[in-house]
Amino acid sequence: MTLRVVAVYHNPWPSSGLERPPGRSPAALYRYAVWYKANPRSEDYMRALLAERMPGAEWVSTAADADWPERIAATDQVLLLYPDAIGLGFAAVERKVLARKRPWAGVTILNGRRREFLLNGATRRALRLRRLLEWTMLPELLFLPIFVLVTPLLWAADLARGRT
Repeated sequence: MTLRVVAVYHNPWPSSGLERPPGRSPAALYRYAVWYKANPRSEDYMRALLAERMPGAEWVSTAADADWPERIAATDQVLLLYPDAIGLGFAAVERKVLARKRPWAGVTILNGRRREFLLNGATRRALRLRRLLEWTMLPELLFLPIFVLVTPLLWAADLARGRT
């Protein structure tokens, strides 16, 4: 007996990617920056990765297949395909999968960086934190004042030593 595996692909970004916004709209620039940092892989790349890792898996796209929750309910193993490293925009899909899957069905993640891991409570909490940091860019914002304060000091030290 073989297990039926359904691979769920979801891409919250435009299929062609985002173009650098021509104007100065802060919201558009922010969304572009988040997308650029996420560096999501294309659907073709994820299809090839799935074929390499699990050749017998059934491909399901949340955008193209309206019945994907019903397919999840009838499978033995669910494979979530994150186009980026941490699955930005995947929280709603994860909730649906966990609500609809069979009690014994496992949920595994394969991301665009070719890493594979289980989706469990600890993983969900860790992903929630990482997604928050990615969306808010909090580490970058916290580092910015330090950078602004230290850069002139380093520049002055280099100038004094004749290195500029």
